[in-house]
Amino acid sequence: MQKLFPRLVAIFPLIFPLYLLKGNFFGIPVTLPELMCGFLFLLFLLYHEDFHFRHWKLWPVFLFLAAAVVGALIVPEVTRMMDGTSFPAQEKALGILKGWIFVPLLYFVMARSTFRDKPSMITLALRSMMVGGVVLAMMALWQVCTGSFITADGRASGPFESANYLALYLGPIVVYAVMAFWRALTSQGWRERIFLGVCAAVCAAALYFTFSYAAFLAVLGSLGLGLILFLRRRGKGALLAAVFAVCVVGAGIVAAQAGTAKFEQALSAGERSSTSVRIQVYEIAGYLISEHSILGIGLGQFEQKYQEVAETALGVLPYELNMLHPHNIFLAIWLSLGLAGLVAFIWLCYKGLLWLLENDQHERNFVALMLVCILIHGLFDTPYFKNDLAFQFWLIIAMLI
Repeated sequence: MQKLFPRLVAIFPLIFPLYLLKGNFFGIPVTLPELMCGFLFLLFLLYHEDFHFRHWKLWPVFLFLAAAVVGALIVPEVTRMMDGTSFPAQEKALGILKGWIFVPLLYFVMARSTFRDKPSMITLALRSMMVGGVVLAMMALWQVCTGSFITADGRASGPFESANYLALYLGPIVVYAVMAFWRALTSQGWRERIFLGVCAAVCAAALYFTFSYAAFLAVLGSLGLGLILFLRRRGKGALLAAVFAVCVVGAGIVAAQAGTAKFEQALSAGERSSTSVRIQVYEIAGYLISEHSILGIGLGQFEQKYQEVAETALGVLPYELNMLHPHNIFLAIWLSLGLAGLVAFIWLCYKGLLWLLENDQHERNFVALMLVCILIHGLFDTPYFKNDLAFQFWLIIAMLI
C-alpha cells in the first residue's frame, strides 16, 4: 500500500468534478470527492506514522485555514433575505468551510507530502486532471454538436449549470496541455505528442464554446507569458514567432466573436450590460469591504449582504438584484475570509509564482502558469469558491510550495 498510495493521490484529480455526485454521511451532506479524500487521508495517517508539520513552514496555509474558521464563526445562525425569507447562514458557512476549505486542505497535505517524496508524481497528477478535463470537454462539445445545451444562453457547460463554471476549470488545464505539448515537440516521442496535442485541442475547443471572454484572456495571457519566459533564451526569432502565434489566435477569437450580442454587450458600459453589472458589483463589494475591512462578512454571505446594501452603496437599485459572488477572487477572499485570508492568499500565490523563474523537469514552471491563469481569470470572476476549483487550486499550490 505504501507504494500504491502516491499513485492514488496523484490520480485523485480525475474525480475533482464528481462533486456533482452528492449524498449524506451520518446526516452530513457530502460529495464523492469528499468521501474519497477522507478515506485517502485515513490511509495517509495509517501509513505515514512519522508525518508531522514541523519542517513544513506553511504559515500562509495555516493563516488561510484560521481565517476561514473565523469566517465561519462570525456568521449568525439565521439571517433574512430581502424578501423576508429565513436563510440558514451558519449552516451554509460551515458547509463551505468543510467542502471548499477543510477537505481540499486535507488533499493538499497528502499531495504536498507525496510530491516532496516523489516529484515524478507531479506529472501523473497533472495528466490525471487533464484527462478529467478532456471528459468534461467532450461532454461540452457533444452539447455543441447536438444543440442540447443545459444553459439558458446556449453556451457549452458540460455537466455544470453555468458555462463559466466549465471555463474556470478548463482554463488552467488548457494552459498546461498547450505548454506540455509545446515541450513534447522537442523532447518526446510521437505517442506523447499525439496524446498531449489531442488533449489540448479538445479542451481548447470546449473552452471556446463556453464563450467566456475572461477565460480567453486568462489563457492567452498565461500562454503569452510562458512563451516569453521560456523562449527568451532561444533567440528573438523564436520568441517573436511564438508571441505572434498567440496574437493571431487572440485576433481570430475577436474576429469570430465580433458582431455577436455577447461581444457587443461586453464592450458596452450601458444599462444592464455585463460590464456595467460588474462595475456595480465591484462598487458594492468595495462598500462592504469598507464596512467590514478586518474580518469580512463571513463565508457564503455575499448574496444576502449584496441585497442588503446594494441600494445604499449605489444610490440606486442595482441592475441585478441577485449576485452570488463579487466576480473578483481578491474581493471574494477579502469579504469571505477577512484581511488575514487575503494576505494568506497573496502570500501563497507569491511563493508559487516564483517557479516561473525556474527550469524544472517536473513541470512546476507550467504549474505556475496555471496559477497565473487562475489569477488573471480571478480579476473578472471567482475561481476558488466551488468544490472542484478549490481542489484544483490546492493541487497547484501543493506542487509549487
